[in-house]
Amino acid sequence: MKKTLLATTALVGASLLAAPANAGTVGSKDQMNVTLGGIFWFSAYLKDEDVSTLNRGVGFTVSESEVWFGASATADNGIKYGVNIELNGGAADGTAADEAWAFLDSDAWGRIELGDQDDATNRMQLGAWNAAKGAGGPFGGLGDLNTVFGGAGSDALQARADWQVLTTSDATKATYFSPRFSGFQIGASWTPDSGAASGGAAVADSDSDGDLENVFGVSANYVGKFDNVGVGVSVGWEGGTDETAGGAENEDLSVFGVGGRVDFAGFTVGAHYRDYGDTFLTAAQTAAGADSGNQWSVGAGYQAGPWGVSAWYLKGEKDNSTLTSAAGATDTEIVRYGLGAGYAVAPGWALRAELTFLKHDNPTTAAGVGGTTDNDGKGFLLVNRFVF
Repeated sequence: MKKTLLATTALVGASLLAAPANAGTVGSKDQMNVTLGGIFWFSAYLKDEDVSTLNRGVGFTVSESEVWFGASATADNGIKYGVNIELNGGAADGTAADEAWAFLDSDAWGRIELGDQDDATNRMQLGAWNAAKGAGGPFGGLGDLNTVFGGAGSDALQARADWQVLTTSDATKATYFSPRFSGFQIGASWTPDSGAASGGAAVADSDSDGDLENVFGVSANYVGKFDNVGVGVSVGWEGGTDETAGGAENEDLSVFGVGGRVDFAGFTVGAHYRDYGDTFLTAAQTAAGADSGNQWSVGAGYQAGPWGVSAWYLKGEKDNSTLTSAAGATDTEIVRYGLGAGYAVAPGWALRAELTFLKHDNPTTAAGVGGTTDNDGKGFLLVNRFVF
């Protein structure tokens, strides 16, 4: 099945939003103005893990490297429009492009995005990750799990706090964001095929190749401030049809989540809860007692000038099929927690560190199938993050 997470995570997307304005701006004759920027992460890690996909306990990696091109202009009627393209820059990257999308933006009716980009549910969610000051926190992904521990296997729904783990990620879609009124905003996305991204794959992909079909995501959030206290809350749902490579239907994709954060005097506290319904399971597995479970996390952080520190805790659990699970492995539980720190060394250069502990009880070998090999581990990650 092609339900594999694309290289860029929501964590990377969040870092782009927080990045300084791109310095490289040039004209394009009578067309759009063009901007140039990018990121480069050099990571070093130490880790000790019972069940490992990496043979050594120490390593270096370029965990992320991208070059960003943007082009934008404003029409006579005031509508802003443009194109953004993110190119992978690492020697080991298997694809040239990461994300590519066009946008139309109006103060009156909102923003439309067309192309390869994360959907509205992923980008509007709030939660424990908003408090993280280190390398990854509860998000995991390139900021922690993928770099240090080699991923979370088939338990990624419970182990990672990305909304779109194994759903649509950067697949080609249409997304709408409303204007923000009195702190409120809504967003919606439609992805015809979760395997379609860049280069016309939306036309070439079959309806029976193991991808998710007609995925709709709807989300809303509120961001405001009361005296010196900042408050944010979010709610979102994503659903679609799940088909096997042979064309048979699994249970429908259905993910629901709520989250929020509070900021005061340099402190941030965040939390989220998510329910995965029967996502990725077969009808036979759900009939035998399996479900895709739920996940929650909490985090707290403090920022003082260039320094920041944080702590967080994440737990996910689910029921496995009694027909296919090994004896005593009908429940899976995923726990991760850690401490993070960050320091802004100079403009465009930051150091981020994370100490992470994980405990996976009865991790599944396939959706709804429980195993008996538990996994405990701990790891330290130090990342040089450069933004230009």
